[in-house]
Amino acid sequence: MATKEKENQIALLAERLSRAGSVIITDHTGINVNDMTGLRRDLRKSKAEMKIAKNTLLRIAADKSGIGEIKKHLAGPTSMIFGFDDPAVPARIVFEFQKKNKVPEVKGFILDGKLLGEGDFKKFAQLPPRDVVLAALVGAMNGPVTNFVLTLNGIIRNFIGLVDALAETRK
Repeated sequence: MATKEKENQIALLAERLSRAGSVIITDHTGINVNDMTGLRRDLRKSKAEMKIAKNTLLRIAADKSGIGEIKKHLAGPTSMIFGFDDPAVPARIVFEFQKKNKVPEVKGFILDGKLLGEGDFKKFAQLPPRDVVLAALVGAMNGPVTNFVLTLNGIIRNFIGLVDALAETRK
């Protein structure tokens, strides 16, 4: 590969490392072409992407983007999955792919610039989707307010019933 091409690839990788909310470092050994194509398609749908590059280029890009601690994971066949939108979605996609195919092996996981391990990746991938968490939060906040309104409504209803009863007895 020509030097200019390498420089362009390093710049692209460094930009992706800096911009991504989550990065999954994997060993893609054992994934056939059809499965790799399906995985990449699923990742693209969720605004994520998978890049395979030489480890030397990845090391230079990691230094440029300020996350040089990932260099210890850059040995053997390495692919990087960049999550740009919701950081949990690519993790879920890779986790589900792992359950079906036993590959890829997760070497490391970066979330908001912090390097985490495979155990953290599995915990993060098993979190419920963002919409479910937000719905539960809204439900938890809405419950006490609803109960308060219903209680006030009951008090008003009882008071009106009492006033009606008094008016009936006075007639």
